[in-house]
Amino acid sequence: MHNQKDTLRKEIIQQRNALSKAQIEKADKDIAATFWEGTSQEVAVLHTYIPINNEASTISIIQKALTSGWTVVVPKTLPQRQLKHLVLKDLSQLKEGKFGTLLPSEEIEYKGEIDFVLVPGVGFSEELGRMGYGGGYYDTFLVEYPNATKIGIGYDFQVIPKLPLEEHDVAMDRLIIAEV
Repeated sequence: MHNQKDTLRKEIIQQRNALSKAQIEKADKDIAATFWEGTSQEVAVLHTYIPINNEASTISIIQKALTSGWTVVVPKTLPQRQLKHLVLKDLSQLKEGKFGTLLPSEEIEYKGEIDFVLVPGVGFSEELGRMGYGGGYYDTFLVEYPNATKIGIGYDFQVIPKLPLEEHDVAMDRLIIAEV
């Protein structure tokens, strides 16, 4: 199971690394359009990753959420598969965190309810399964927020019909997949 997952992870990440800036930017717009079409416009709390290493982009969603008065929260990785949730006020004020992630330069911790979680993944299944990077951070976090709408964000080549899932892998409520 782990070898199969590791091989699959490597293959998908190689494909993702080969994407051009233009493909990523177009996907970003498509993902944002799909997200806002299927989302009520009421002010909400959005938990999202800031994309690195050619991950499917959430930047357009973040920008619109910020200008719409939403609370935007991003994860900071801590030891023991834990995430700390930080309020993001401005995309121009970021610093580098663990694994090359980007974080708000001012650390304001958020501890309230979360309405939507945009979840990064290496692979997704048609049945809304998710394969992450193998750290278990999101599986640990998502279990703590059962009422949040979990949305897997990715590219079309990241959707695998038969994804090798394990019991602790948390399923998504919805996938937003961009064609590249």
